[in-house]
Amino acid sequence: MLEIIPAIIPKNFQDLEEKMSNVRKLVPLVQVDVLDGSLVPARAWPYQLPSKRDVFFDSIIREEQGFPFWQDLEFEAHLMVRSPEHIIADWIAAGASRIIVEIEGTASFDECVKAVAGRVPLGVSITLDTPIDSLAPIADDVSVIQSMGWNFSNLGLQGRSLDERTIERVRQLRQKYPEHIISVDGGVNLGNAPALVRAGAGRLVIGSGLWQGGAPRENLAKFKKLNGSPRSKN
Repeated sequence: MLEIIPAIIPKNFQDLEEKMSNVRKLVPLVQVDVLDGSLVPARAWPYQLPSKRDVFFDSIIREEQGFPFWQDLEFEAHLMVRSPEHIIADWIAAGASRIIVEIEGTASFDECVKAVAGRVPLGVSITLDTPIDSLAPIADDVSVIQSMGWNFSNLGLQGRSLDERTIERVRQLRQKYPEHIISVDGGVNLGNAPALVRAGAGRLVIGSGLWQGGAPRENLAKFKKLNGSPRSKN
């Protein structure tokens, strides 16, 4: 079954809450992009300000508050930050059901594995700049390989077009790692999604393609129809 996962880059807590409200009970899971300006220039909640984290996030970590709609909507955290191993524990405490680490962000993936400590599944995200061979030493430690739809310089942005090389990248990943979940994030839309599915993608993480036009429910329904599309068996 193809997974359709809304991607959220929250401008602030209210933006996060609103977007999660729009898709709650329509999908089981969303992906929250975490950006603190250390790996790419973009920032997002709860790291909108340099050297200062939203205090409300701290209250979530301390379990004084709950993540929005935690009762009926899970979230995974895509850590597009430098040294993600330092904040993995915070996001697990906040309720993340999976941690996805940007491979360029860490000098030691082993430290990320230790930080997760088997509490939730771990995934890795790569860009078109990332050699596929760099996955070999860490493949046994992850269940999801997320292929970004563009190169490193476009990380943290929504609304960019998918680089068509991503389709072949997905095909290569499916052939090399048949037991892993292959995910695609960045530039996914209704026009290119069928080709990504045929290439072997099992998850489509959708940002602007979902939120555009202020009609996420209608757009989501269209993406869900892709579940009838055949995927590569190679």
